[in-house]
Amino acid sequence: MVRRILSSTAGIAAVIFVVLAISAAGYWYRQELLEMYSAVEQSALTALSLGLAAVAVWVVVFTAIAFAPVTPIRRTVLWASSVSMLAGVLGLLSFYDVYFGSLSWATLGGEVSLGGRVGEIIAGPPGAIAVARVAALFLMAAAAAMPSVTKLVGNGLGRFAVVAYVGMVLAFGKLASALRREKREEPREEPVEAVEYASSADLAALLNESPYDNGAGEQYEAWESTETLVEPSADTFDDAHDSSHEEIEPEPAIVFEQEPALEESALEDSVLEEPVLEEELEPEEEPQPAPSAFQQDIWSGSNDDPQATKTRFNKYWGAEAVPVEHNQGVTHYEDVEDSVEDIPPVAYPDASEWDRPAMDILQNVPEGGITQEDIDRTAENIKTTLADYGVEVEVGETHPGPTVTMYGLIPGWIRRHKQVTVTDDDGRPVLNEQGKRTTKRVETRTRVKVEAIASREKDLSLALRTPSIRIETPALGKSLVGIEIPNPNPSLVTLRGAMEGPEYRKLRASASLPVALGKGSGGEAVVIDLAKMPHLLVAGATGSGKSVCINTILSGLIMEKTPAELRLLLIDPKRVELTPYNGIPHLLTPVVVEVDEVVGLLKGLIAEMMNRYRRMEEAGVRNIASFNKKMPEQMPYLVVAVDELADLMMTASFDVEQTLCRLAQMGRATGIHLIVATQRPSVDVVTGLIKANFPSRISFGVTSQIDSRTILDTAGAEKLLGKGDMLYQAVDAARPERVQGVFISDGEVEDLVEFWKTTPRLPLPAVALHTAGDGDIGDDHTEVDDDEDRDEMFDKAIELAHTQKKLSTSLLQRRLRIGYPRAARLMDQLEEEGLIGPSDGSKSRDVIIGV
Repeated sequence: MVRRILSSTAGIAAVIFVVLAISAAGYWYRQELLEMYSAVEQSALTALSLGLAAVAVWVVVFTAIAFAPVTPIRRTVLWASSVSMLAGVLGLLSFYDVYFGSLSWATLGGEVSLGGRVGEIIAGPPGAIAVARVAALFLMAAAAAMPSVTKLVGNGLGRFAVVAYVGMVLAFGKLASALRREKREEPREEPVEAVEYASSADLAALLNESPYDNGAGEQYEAWESTETLVEPSADTFDDAHDSSHEEIEPEPAIVFEQEPALEESALEDSVLEEPVLEEELEPEEEPQPAPSAFQQDIWSGSNDDPQATKTRFNKYWGAEAVPVEHNQGVTHYEDVEDSVEDIPPVAYPDASEWDRPAMDILQNVPEGGITQEDIDRTAENIKTTLADYGVEVEVGETHPGPTVTMYGLIPGWIRRHKQVTVTDDDGRPVLNEQGKRTTKRVETRTRVKVEAIASREKDLSLALRTPSIRIETPALGKSLVGIEIPNPNPSLVTLRGAMEGPEYRKLRASASLPVALGKGSGGEAVVIDLAKMPHLLVAGATGSGKSVCINTILSGLIMEKTPAELRLLLIDPKRVELTPYNGIPHLLTPVVVEVDEVVGLLKGLIAEMMNRYRRMEEAGVRNIASFNKKMPEQMPYLVVAVDELADLMMTASFDVEQTLCRLAQMGRATGIHLIVATQRPSVDVVTGLIKANFPSRISFGVTSQIDSRTILDTAGAEKLLGKGDMLYQAVDAARPERVQGVFISDGEVEDLVEFWKTTPRLPLPAVALHTAGDGDIGDDHTEVDDDEDRDEMFDKAIELAHTQKKLSTSLLQRRLRIGYPRAARLMDQLEEEGLIGPSDGSKSRDVIIGV
């Protein structure tokens, strides 16, 4: 047939035409084909991950068995064995979670295991039961494929178990007999008079806590009337041994006896009275106890160097520690005999001394809403549409919201009728006049299933003429099926209206960082405390309201908190969303728009976090709230807002992910909170490690269900309406909640920023975020001279250049173990010094020899 077609000119022309048509269609719909391929690949990897290879091998085995010369029964058994073996392999692969490395593509960056969702279902939760399941599958496969061998192995294992059990019983019997015989032959010893020894803790209390000290190391204490023999131990003399390298011979213990006539009251008086000594020593200086080995280990510096730094991480371990500023700008601690109270503290203004913005800065737009007539019409339309498909429902409650209205449906009954024979009291059928059995009609009812309502989602969408319907079960905290239907005329939720509501005022009294998020689908206000979240991950497509949400959160915070209570670090690679906040006193640094500076600032923020942990440890508190209640110097909260995470991940993914996760894991107790936003919620941007450390998430409208699952681990965000319509997943909620976000205009932001710019500024405690070696930044945040901007790794880069013929940025990253921005700056400096050639695209640069 093919030869006949190709032998004629018309057939060849037809084949060429078909090939060209298919090529043109593929080129025309290439974007759709790529998206389809990406979706299929994502679904396949999510379902099976690396198990795709096992499935491919199983297909080959299945085909080979189909053509093997065996009986039909044997072929069926082998097929069942192969299926059991495949299930066991998938369950075994599900035990492994790969986040990095060559296999991370198969697990989507750690989102699933190597066995995929199917392997996780087969094995179940990790544990002994999962191992038993996988082992049972392999045993079933082996038993079905090789029944004779399995029988021999089972018999052998059974015999071995019986022999082992009998041997253990005999061995334990002989051991018990030997022990009883040895106990009977053991000679009895005469009782020896017990001598009471003082423990090392008692001796330490005698030497260190006794109020009597004559300055020569002799301690006196009133002892009990019985004679006590003190046995010194090596631990007692640790302090003296650490302070002097000479060998110390333990002196004979001093035994104190109390006269019989001394009563208990006299004993207490003797402890309080000053002892009478033969001679009084008046030393020039009061002798200080030598530091212990533990204290010497936690101090940094040498005792011989007078400029050495001694840093105690807890002031209760020894003498008080007083901060001393050195030329390097690093705070150290030195021991002093005076208390900290003698040193005048730095006086910073209280938060109440700052002027706060008035609520009149924000606009108050009256909120509209859906009318009761529209609600009744829509409810009747829902009942009629579902009744046409045999689904009986009743509209129990309606809760109108600013964008959507929640209709709570009560499932009805499925009614069935049948004819039943009428019987008398004896159970015999009742006959009518014609001698036939009498029957009656009986109705049986069954409750309508929720799946029957959810399956009619598209039919309801068509009948209500709306593009998006979301069904939730249960809804409103009751036994109702909730259907969220968009309002014909959505109303605007303003920031002022949300902040003046009773819910926000109630939260404001107890929350550290109150935020008015918006209104729910039932019309209730949604307010959150950023300090309890403790970090927020925001994602959404372009134009869905993501940047407006960040602006409302920041504006609400600076409306409530003064610079003495809250400091901000804003990162905006797009240069347009957060730059209007430049000039307010809350900022630690002007809005960061250069991506190369971000890693250095985040590392500086980590250093500030560790410094706060040291201060809280010295104060003996666990978090920032307890520190601010206990200490006179208040510690402000730090909020970091990143408007586009994808730009940072493309530039230095490893460093950005590492620093963000470090801050997210440890920053809550120190008052550091993160707000990270991205418009591309893919697995290479929102990695598994980032998702694990950001429990609170907000998803605006996205383009596909895959993006919704990436950010929220559930579908639904692809059905949102946009313009602030969001799904908010709280840290303590089981599933996302639909919220219409608040809106703030550009004029309101400008007025709020202008208020803080014109407010008289008071002194604030400085927070240094500069980290040496990670993007040196001057005081004015501009590039400085080459000598001052020279990287400390520059000499090592020169040594590496002299050993290579070609040099690239990736080579510097691997050999020097630095990030991409720093390696790129080193390449620029090497080019300026004339050590390497100019850039030639993505190729490695030539190293100029002899320079």
